[in-house]
Amino acid sequence: MRRLRVALPVIVLAGVVGTSARWAATAPEPKPTFRVATWNIHKGADRRGTYDLEQTIDAIARFDADLVGLQEVMRNQLESNCDDQPALIADGLRRRTGRPWTEVHVKAWTSDKRYCLEQGRGDGVETEGVAFLAAEPIAVSTSTRLPESRVAVEVRLASLPSLPVVVTHLAPNRTDRELRVRQFATLLPWTAARGRGILLGDLNAEPDAGELAPVLARYRDSWAEAAAKGATRGVATGQTRPRRVSRIDYILHAPEIALTLESVEVVDTATLGLGEVSDHHPVVATFRRK
Repeated sequence: MRRLRVALPVIVLAGVVGTSARWAATAPEPKPTFRVATWNIHKGADRRGTYDLEQTIDAIARFDADLVGLQEVMRNQLESNCDDQPALIADGLRRRTGRPWTEVHVKAWTSDKRYCLEQGRGDGVETEGVAFLAAEPIAVSTSTRLPESRVAVEVRLASLPSLPVVVTHLAPNRTDRELRVRQFATLLPWTAARGRGILLGDLNAEPDAGELAPVLARYRDSWAEAAAKGATRGVATGQTRPRRVSRIDYILHAPEIALTLESVEVVDTATLGLGEVSDHHPVVATFRRK
């Protein structure tokens, strides 16, 4: 299995104009495949709520992914040991795999809780957000705010400078349908302006949910496409919640991108010998460069 890496802070650029020469200078030799993953890490706790970030890192290291989008990533939370989770995950992957990873983290919300700071730990108020970790340089990163303290983050990799990849985490409750409609109404025009690419994350909506209709009009559901050609792996039903009938975590791709979908796996971390590491199963898609 290919090993993962971890890295340095990323420089956030205002746009992509004028960066072609730098991409050419820093881009690694392209590989024939590109593996991307999404996972709600449950704040670094297992399904029962026991905090163990090392176990989370162990699982990510097994994905063999080139780019990983994470949700429920915490900083300065007392229940999470006041950890700076994005930095610790990146460092843990470097130690486990020997590969230099780049990490980008954007907070979705902050609270007024300063418990860690009051104990001489942490560096500010408690926050939760989304993150990307990449096994190569991230050339560009940008983000946008969504209604009700949500966020979407876009990155472009050095080896795929024309491919925008966006991660997000939308409102969680069944009663939040109208809120998700408003969040999509902000998200979709923003992703359209970024260009056709990949959208992934915890969308908190089943495939037949009405609020997903405008999304699926623009993007293909990678799991459904892989299932149609017998190219799914892992959890046979595609459900992304352990012990629940629920598929709410997605890797979606625009049909125009210069990648061909090969397979999709919903990973049951228990089969890796790690137990139920989160209350969500990770989703990993393998694409082949055209």
